[in-house]
This record gives sequence, C-alpha cells and structure tokens, in this order.
Amino acid sequence: KTGGHRCIYMRCRGALCALAIVAALGGADASQAARDQKWLGKLSTKARNLRSALETAPRRDLSEHEAALSEEEVELLKEEAEEEIIMLKWATVIGIAALGATFILGFLAESIHLHWLPEAAIGVLVGMFASGLALVAHSDGLLEKEKFDFEFFMIWLLPPIIFEAGFNMNVQAFIANLCPTAFFAFIGTFASTFVVGGLVWWFGQMGLCYPLGMLAALTFGSLISATDPVTVLAVFQALGVKIDLFSMVFGESVLNDAVAIVLSRTLLSFNNPENPVDAEHILGAGKLFLVIFIGSLLIGAVGGILSSLTFKLLDLRHHDEMLYMEAALSFVFPWCAYFVAEASELSGIVSIMSCGMVMATYTRPNFSPRAVRLTARAYKVVALIAETFVFVYLGMATITFPIFTYTVWHFFFWATLACFVGRLHIYIGSFLTNCFRDATSKPPPISPAYSFVMWFSGLRGGVAFALASVSYVAGDFPSTCGGFDGDDERKQESPFCSDNEHNDSLAMMQATMLIACFTIFVFGGAITTICIYFDVLEPKKGAESTARSKMLSAMHQQKTSTQLIVDDGHNWLLKMLTNEQAYEKSDELRFDDDEEKGDEEVVVAEVEAELGKNAFTELKSEIMKPRNFEKGATASEMAANPDTLHAALGSPALVRTATKDAKIDVLRTRLPNLSTKDLEKLLEGAGGDVDLAVKNAKAPINTPPALL
Repeated sequence: KTGGHRCIYMRCRGALCALAIVAALGGADASQAARDQKWLGKLSTKARNLRSALETAPRRDLSEHEAALSEEEVELLKEEAEEEIIMLKWATVIGIAALGATFILGFLAESIHLHWLPEAAIGVLVGMFASGLALVAHSDGLLEKEKFDFEFFMIWLLPPIIFEAGFNMNVQAFIANLCPTAFFAFIGTFASTFVVGGLVWWFGQMGLCYPLGMLAALTFGSLISATDPVTVLAVFQALGVKIDLFSMVFGESVLNDAVAIVLSRTLLSFNNPENPVDAEHILGAGKLFLVIFIGSLLIGAVGGILSSLTFKLLDLRHHDEMLYMEAALSFVFPWCAYFVAEASELSGIVSIMSCGMVMATYTRPNFSPRAVRLTARAYKVVALIAETFVFVYLGMATITFPIFTYTVWHFFFWATLACFVGRLHIYIGSFLTNCFRDATSKPPPISPAYSFVMWFSGLRGGVAFALASVSYVAGDFPSTCGGFDGDDERKQESPFCSDNEHNDSLAMMQATMLIACFTIFVFGGAITTICIYFDVLEPKKGAESTARSKMLSAMHQQKTSTQLIVDDGHNWLLKMLTNEQAYEKSDELRFDDDEEKGDEEVVVAEVEAELGKNAFTELKSEIMKPRNFEKGATASEMAANPDTLHAALGSPALVRTATKDAKIDVLRTRLPNLSTKDLEKLLEGAGGDVDLAVKNAKAPINTPPALL
C-alpha cells in the first residue's frame, strides 16, 4: 500500500475497532497483535530501538532521526503514532459515554429504589464493562489509553472534588466539631497506618497470606487508610442525616485523603539505602511531614486571602453585568495555590482544600448574591463529574491492570480484616471527645450510633488505588515476598512465593483495588439501611413543594437568614477581608444544601404572580409580623403547627397545604425509600394521619387466594 492509502486504511481500522467495542463484536479486531508483530518485523533493529525510546515522549518528533532510517520505516512509525492519537480519541469517547451511562443508570436505579446499588458501584460496573469490551476485542491500544493514570487523577479529578468539598462545606459545623474531626483525620490515620501495616506484616509472617516487607506493609497501611466516602456522603445528603454526624464524616474525609497522601510520600522516603530507619531519619521524616502539611496549608490560606482582598477591592457584587466574569475569576486562586504547592514539592491537595475553606469564609461574602449561587452550583457540577468518573476509572483499572492475575486472595481477606480493626480509632476518639462534653453541651456527646455509622463510613476508593498504582508503576517494592527477604528456605516453602513475577507492589495494588470494590458495593450499598436503623436522620427543612408554602419558606428566609454571630472573636479578620461585620449562622449540612433557598426573590415573584398584587401584599405583611417568628421558628416548624400557620396566613387552604407538606417531610424521614408521590398517596389514603400512613406502608400485602 502507498503511504496515503495506508493512512486512510489506519483511520478506518481505528473507527471500526471502536465501533466493534461498543457493539461487543470482539472478533472485529482480533488480528491487532498479529499486525503489530508484522509491523515490527519490517523495522530494523535501530528503528525498533527508536520506537521504544519514543514510547514515553509527549509527541513523537522524528525529524531529527529520519536520516538514520529508511523512508518506509519513518512512514510506519508516523502511521503508528497517528493510530495512537486516534485510539486516544476513541478512548476519550468511550470514557465520556461511560460517564453518561453511569448518570443515567444511577438515576434509574434511584427511581426504582435500588438503594443497595449506589451510583459509585454503578460507575465501577460501567467502567469494567467498557474496558472488558476492549479486552474481548483484543484492542491493546484502547486498553493502554484506558489505563488508570496517576497524574491525570491527581491533576484533573481529585482537585475539583477536594476544593468543592472545602468551598461548599459548612465551615461553622466543621469548626464546632474540629477536635474529634482532627483526631480522626490525623491521629486516627497515623494509628490506622501502623495498625493495618503491622497486622498485614504479622499475618504474612504467620504464613496466613502473602508476606510483605515491613516498609511495604506500612506504606500499604498509609494508602489504604485513605477513606473515600463519596457514596456515603451522597446518601447522607439525600437522607438528611444530623448535622453533627455529617460534619464529622465530611471533615474526616476531606482531611484524611490529604494526610494519607503526605504520609505515604513520607514513608516512601525510607525506600532508599541512603536513608536507613534510625532515630535521626525518623525525626527527619516527621519534620518532612510537618513541612509539607503546614507549608501546603499556608499556601492555600494565602491564596484564599488574596482572593478575598481581590473581590473586596474590585467590588464586583455591585456590577450585575460582570456575573460570569466574577464566577470565572474565583477559579484562578485555588488552582494557582494547587500548582504553587506542587511546584514547591509540597501537597497541592492540602493547599486547594485550605484555599476552599478560606474562600468559603471570606471570599463568598464579597460575591454578589447571584454569584454566590452560581459558584456553589458550578463547582458542585464539576466535582460531581469528577467524582463519578473516578469510579468509572476504577472500574476500567480492574481490567487494564493485572488485578486478577495471580491474585493474592488470602492477602485481600486478611488486609480487609486489618482495615476493620484500624478503623476502631473512631471509638477511641469518640470516648475522648465525650470526656469533655455532656448532655447540655453544644455539640452534644458522640453517641454509640454516631460512632458506628462513622466506623461504617470508611470506604476506600480512588485516592487509595491511585497511590497503590503509582507505587506499582514505579516499582517501589520489586521483591517477591519481601517479608521473607534473607530467608530463602521460607520463600521456597511458602505457597505465596512460587511465582517470581509477583512482587510486593503488585500485591499491594491488587489488595487495594479489591478492598475498594468490596467497601463500595457492600458498605456503600448498606449505608441507607444503617442510617435508618440507627435513627440518625432529622426532618428536612425547606422541602415545601407548593408555591404558597415556598413563599412561606422564602419570606422566612428573608427574615431570618441574616442571623449573625456578633460575639465571635475573629470578626476583625472578617472586617478586614470583607465588607461584612459579623459571621452568618447556618444550620445546613452544606452551603448548597437547599438549592431553592437561594432564590427567594424568584419564589416571591412567582407567588405574587399567582395570588395577585393585593392578596400577595396582605400575605407578605402577615408573614413578616414578629409574632410569627417567635423563638426563631423555622418555616418547617411553622408549617407543622396549624395554629401558628393560620395566624400567619389567615387562610385555611394555605394551612392545609403547608401542613400536608410538613407531614410529607416527617414521612420522608420514616420511609426514605419511597418517592414523594408514593408518600402523598399514602398520606391521602390514611386521611392525613402520619402514623396510620406509616403503618399502612409497612403492612404485608395480602395475595388473593385465586392467585396462589
């Protein structure tokens, strides 16, 4: 074939290969490996060496080497490079399609109440399916492009998730529970590292599983201690768990990933003959950890403070026409902080988390009201895309990495048991926290139910596997049965050391992936039942569904959303960085917990159009009377009290509507598996009696004898 015809042929073959994968026609590209071998046979030794040398280059520039190769060899190498670009594009298409499929299937599963199959698990299954088709089709090119890439994960996926977590966090609730959260994230992660690492090393020495070396075991303990409760937090927000529990689990998850990343990095510094494990180097490692963590926190804080001062000086909140520029400008500071920390060889993840929390406290008050809502929702959308693709990526990694090649099943079992033991620091931290709390304190003591739910919420996921995969690719622990190094007799006798191609890094990666899948499917699928059983839910606020009850919520929000913490000792910092005088008080799980709450003006306008100007004016004046907001009553509390509501609205029809919505809220906490429509039908069938509606829902269905 001529060069031009062969180029066209390669494009067509790439397209047909991708279509074959989508359609599961595995045989369409079965001769891929044979053709590659044929190509290599046409290349000289020099050309094959050049091909290998250019394998990791960002772009294959052959201009400097064309003189040393024949024309045919140069053409073949260029065509192969072009085919890889085509495969990368098709891999991108498949990845995006898998992301969309995960969203669709997750919605369908939620609509039919498949709470035992969370969206994270669906993402893993979709990713496995996508890469499985490529494997069946023998498309090595696509499999290579779908392989889990540490740099892609750390730069494009994890930072948006961590920043959004800090930016939309309820900072006040986080600070109120800072002591137990810090214990779980810092001391707990350290303890888990040595407990898990020590146990898996001891299990290996006892001959129960694959024997890791001591440093490899501790590194495994540090990376597997990175909890990734994306699924749990999503369920928590959907169900509406109590704010103290949510803030502790949420805060631990945000800090824990950063601590695990820095800790594993610190431990790997000992994987060098020049750094023996002695008192001097251990002290140096501790110093390195503190420098990385504190330095990264400071860089993020500086980025957040600069953003606050910038928005304060620009005063964009009084320029409605600059709304989108205002939101776009907020993107600059966290990502600058991230890359400054990375360029300084610190932790970008810690920096962007710190920047998000500072911006939430001091930059958001300088936004216009519309920009406040736009930034919160925009960053949430980006984070949702990233965190969903993390699970799709994990599913692809089960196929693209040798997870099921000489799998260390015994090691997976004992490592999972060690992880359960390592999470027991939750109970220790809860006990120590309760020593300083009593029934009258705020926040209240951590109950046994809270402790168990927090222990149960320790899923493993993307961060843990990312650290394990980069260690495997780097070959940090190349020894086979490193725990038996120096004891050849035990290696020969052990059934786990018979395969010389196996090594400690591979065993760590396999176990990490298996533990991640196990916790995502089992723990993530059971968390809804656990929350209901331990009664850690509270009635949702502001969930009124009709226009009139939305009006009540909106007017109440306008009346009470400016509750301020005027006695806070740090108000001087707020005054310096913003135009505000005191911190606002919030009792929501997250800043964007109720998206409709931020659109008070829109809701009020809708109700005015529906009721007419005169009725609307009368309604507004009644709602805003001080007697209707005694003791800081919330909209939901007013809606649940017909007498108070009748006094506020003066209309039996409005009372019935709002009372019905309040009852739906109560039913939703007692029957979270049912949709709003189902709850309305139950309530109507029970004549408005909540207890009777719950009883009817739980009553067994009697099957007519004729159908038996």
